[in-house]
Amino acid sequence: MDNKNLKWIYLFALSFIWGTSNFLIKKATNVFNGYQVGALIMILSFFVLLPFGFNSLKQVKKKHLPTLLIIALFSTFIPSFMWTIAIGKVGVSITTILNSLTPLNTLVLGFIIFRVRFTTNQIIGLAIGFLGLVVYFTTSNFYEGSGDYIYSLLVLFSSLGYALNSNLIMNKLNDLSALSITTSTFILTFIPSLIVLYYSDFFTIYDGSTIQIKSLLFVLFKGAIGTALAMVMYNKLVKISTAVFASSVTYLIPVVALIWGYFDGEVVTLWQFISGLLILLGVYVANKLKTNNK
Repeated sequence: MDNKNLKWIYLFALSFIWGTSNFLIKKATNVFNGYQVGALIMILSFFVLLPFGFNSLKQVKKKHLPTLLIIALFSTFIPSFMWTIAIGKVGVSITTILNSLTPLNTLVLGFIIFRVRFTTNQIIGLAIGFLGLVVYFTTSNFYEGSGDYIYSLLVLFSSLGYALNSNLIMNKLNDLSALSITTSTFILTFIPSLIVLYYSDFFTIYDGSTIQIKSLLFVLFKGAIGTALAMVMYNKLVKISTAVFASSVTYLIPVVALIWGYFDGEVVTLWQFISGLLILLGVYVANKLKTNNK
């Protein structure tokens, strides 16, 4: 299958995997805290990936290590905790809506770091997406300092991390396979994740109860399918398309997440829905020329 068709299969598969796994994270955070869930996801991802990706590490050279370290820290390790904490506080629906800013953040970081020029569509898309963000924060109780909306900032910071990942893969790691990049990333985060898990009191509170085992199964799905496999797929998608096209998966994930959220009783207000539509419209407009050219 040629890359033109394959990229769409990856895009829709990733949207379903991430939309579903994010819902399972929420379930897991009802039992374990965000630090415990985030650390468990990365540790499980390491064990799942290593047998399949060990041989691919031969591709990694000394010159790749600084970039891989940046990706491991700012695009995987730190965002993993931000993401799980945010989902536990503001819910799956809102978290995934705000994460839809990732393609726009990809454009901004591409311009700042690599001097990638904006097209007219991208400028308009950025403006619309920013308007959606303004609507979200001005219509929530964020500025009043009450509720859990302050945790929305964690989603925005993790989104910047994901955007950085796309740009670095496109511009610095184009000679490495998706599997070698992903495997290297989780090797680099393995020890730090173990340290976080130890100091999060996970081993103190874990008693093997049915509800804890069920939550661990949710985390296992997220680690094995929603992180390890999905990251390989995503990095492959970046390579066969563009960084912006790959990051546009974030405007399909909310559709899946909203469906799961609806069945789980989550409520999205009218203004939150409007802000989400504006963000998704901005992503579409900014990405339109790119996708048409592929």
